[in-house]
Amino acid sequence: MAEERLQIGYVAIETLELWDRNPKLHALDKLAASIRRYGFKDPPKFEPSLNDGRGGIVEGNGRAQVLRSMKEVGEKAPRGIGVDNSGAWHAPVLFGVDARSQAEAAAYGVDHNALTLLGGDLGLEDLLQIYNEEQLQALLSDTPDTASLLVSFDAPDLEALLQGPNFDPVGAGDQPRLDKKAPITCPACGHEFRP
Repeated sequence: MAEERLQIGYVAIETLELWDRNPKLHALDKLAASIRRYGFKDPPKFEPSLNDGRGGIVEGNGRAQVLRSMKEVGEKAPRGIGVDNSGAWHAPVLFGVDARSQAEAAAYGVDHNALTLLGGDLGLEDLLQIYNEEQLQALLSDTPDTASLLVSFDAPDLEALLQGPNFDPVGAGDQPRLDKKAPITCPACGHEFRP
């Protein structure tokens, strides 16, 4: 069996197929400012199983949209973007280490965004702010096995999310969870602090 490796290929930005069910919200103006300042250093990842087998960008949809907008308004190609003789822009795209199914690709897309926020004291409500909650719920409901593959949401949060958008997370008594940790009260002095 051949070893799976990532490869980078340059693809014309007009041909980049976006993920049509991507629930992630984007700050396109901030993405554009970052690309202008630092160059294009974060290649999108192509997944062949997305979009019902047509393939698409599983992570990097906002970056692809920004590149198209920059080109349309006549900006100079940022560093990291190739320009061919006809003036077409070509973006680096990651290929390889593909998901085994559309559900796995969708789970990776959700996790890729959510995992960048975990590790601090952000709660589930904070995490959901980066998504269109109705689209996320629909994606997890309509794509078999996607929810069970996620690593960024725990089971109680997924269950509540699948019941409907704008849910209230389970209370602080159900720690440990992704939502904010419960305050601790010192039994000696009564001082309350957050862990």
